[in-house]
Amino acid sequence: MIENTTIEETINRAFDGLDIMLGVQKRARLDDGTFKADDKSTPNVNEAWKSGKSPKKKKVTKKKAKKTK
Repeated sequence: MIENTTIEETINRAFDGLDIMLGVQKRARLDDGTFKADDKSTPNVNEAWKSGKSPKKKKVTKKKAKKTK
């Protein structure tokens, strides 16, 4: 009902701003719904994320294999 209206755009911008303030990391999307890529010419800003910063990478730990007798 409110699709493709200024009301929808205003609501989306409000929620995007709230996500940034709360620190929720969300990928930026283009109008067609695909992910937006990072512009390498701007090293201080990551355009692929709505907050402008990519989330920290999680540390991966490897499990040790059990020895069999």
